[in-house]
Amino acid sequence: MTSADVNEGIGQESIDPSWWSEGLTDDEDVPRSHKDPVLLSGRLTELKAKAQEEFGEDSLRTRVLDVLAKATSPMLVPDNWGQPYAPAMQIGGRRTIVPEDLNAAELEVLALLVPLIEQPFLRARVADIAWTYGNRRDMELLREAVNSYRAAPLEASSWYGGGGDGLRRALELSLRRGKPGRVAVDEMAAELVKFLLTSDATAKFMATHVSDLLTETRSIDKAGARSLGDHFVSLAGTVTGDHRLKRAYLRTARGWLARAGEAELANECLERIARAYVDEADDRLADEGGGLVAGTLVEKAIAVIRALPRAYRSAHGLDDELQQLRRRLGDARELSLEEMHSIESDSVDISLYVERAQKSVTGKERIEALGTLATIAPLIDPATALADARERMQQSISRLFRSSTFSADGRKIAARDGSADVSDEAAFDEVVRWFPWRIELTVEALIRPALELIVFEHHFDFGFIAEICAESPVVPQGHTNLWARGLWHGLSGDLPSAISLLVPQVEQLVRANLQAHGAFTLFVDESGVESEKSLNALLEMPESQRVLGPSLTFELRALLCEQLGPNLRNDLAHGLLNDPRSWSSAATYAWWLCLRMVLLPYLHVFSQAKGEQASTDGPQTVGTRPDSNTS
Repeated sequence: MTSADVNEGIGQESIDPSWWSEGLTDDEDVPRSHKDPVLLSGRLTELKAKAQEEFGEDSLRTRVLDVLAKATSPMLVPDNWGQPYAPAMQIGGRRTIVPEDLNAAELEVLALLVPLIEQPFLRARVADIAWTYGNRRDMELLREAVNSYRAAPLEASSWYGGGGDGLRRALELSLRRGKPGRVAVDEMAAELVKFLLTSDATAKFMATHVSDLLTETRSIDKAGARSLGDHFVSLAGTVTGDHRLKRAYLRTARGWLARAGEAELANECLERIARAYVDEADDRLADEGGGLVAGTLVEKAIAVIRALPRAYRSAHGLDDELQQLRRRLGDARELSLEEMHSIESDSVDISLYVERAQKSVTGKERIEALGTLATIAPLIDPATALADARERMQQSISRLFRSSTFSADGRKIAARDGSADVSDEAAFDEVVRWFPWRIELTVEALIRPALELIVFEHHFDFGFIAEICAESPVVPQGHTNLWARGLWHGLSGDLPSAISLLVPQVEQLVRANLQAHGAFTLFVDESGVESEKSLNALLEMPESQRVLGPSLTFELRALLCEQLGPNLRNDLAHGLLNDPRSWSSAATYAWWLCLRMVLLPYLHVFSQAKGEQASTDGPQTVGTRPDSNTS
């Protein structure tokens, strides 16, 4: 059966607008202030159910109210030409109705309803869907949609209640028509220009939103752009107290002045934006606890000034001001650190873990005790950690907000924009952010108690450690004594010396083992000059996962290379590692991880050699004398 068969005998004269008019008024017959048709869908659905009960499911009244409820259900997405309507609700695999769900007969009914609908916002929605998803040869439907959208008044309540999106949709429909739609586009542009040039600061951000829409008309010449730019500069001068609104007006003014070819005036707007940031920073510093926000504002002011051409900065003395702002930024960052408060939770009783750790190593020979220490804690499981981080972030609203991370000396070392989605990068950052806490617990509960008991029960001479490093298959040739001295310093209690030696050596160990497995570890520039990749780049190579394993690769990145983590490698390389951090749990963990990397391959070789000796009863070979002082 065709749509013509379904709608046979239906004409406009058989449809009564009073069927849906009840949904457009409240209980006292006062017109509802509906500007967005989505707000009507629920009421129309109620009227449809009432009609179905009274007149039957197949009655014309029920069908009309049903198709109107469906047409008003989706949300308009004016910036998406391919899919201009989206479900009002979408949960899991279920969603509310969208126009694609309407059949041909329902779209024909909508086309019949257009001339009968008095309310512009409802008529625009019905005509738009009837044309977009129905008969696109019907230009009268398209004109009705455009004209009805344009009927929305240029006032804040209408603009933010759906009128702005409607006007944007009208502009898009007209622009897509090409030359035939140009008249409507120019008329809309003239209306928008008139509104802007007669507006004052009471329009607030609506003025900038209207300006954004006006730029899309592509109808403004240089003279018009200059007028608009001057007007927004004037508006910015009348704003007091609202720094954000002032900056928005100045950004809009800069855009129009640049379009008018007034580069100098556009640069002046940028300079004023920077000063508005500084003014707001001063206001924030006057409030208690405003250091963090003030630092962010000064940072933005610096970025704006740096965006100005060098010649303009030099001519207006902004380079000296830039240096002053950088000093202010440092002061603000220090103040923000002082204003931060520690968030403490209930203490965790780790005494049971400490006792077990010490029992696991006591009474053993040196090499066996070291082996137990090297395996006393498991490495992180990246897949599980990332899954847990993703779940934790999805359950927290904090992911929706922008966040910044600062180092102990006040430097901003990381920033994250808010997002409803949890990307792989965001999940990785979350794991790294929690990694120091994991290190602290592992060191205090397991590593440090076991290490203290081992060094109490045994004496470790340098030769003993050097022999392990010489026989370990992972220690690069020519680096044995450096590795041995670093591990020995850790066993002797000199942790700063240990990590100062070992952390740089990790890079060469990783590089050598990647090369041994055929990986190409050089970086070749455009001139053919070859240089070795840094540890960061080496650990990001896919081969690292295969050679080192996912867990060790992840741990080395999180511990040594990531700004959100301890970042030991980079801080050591740049001289930023201070005295307290060189004795920290992160430093202890780094030493322990180095011991693990060297000792476990050595023990594996030693156990193989011992097995071969037992089977052949021949002379001892590699690793048969791990401890010359014990039997």
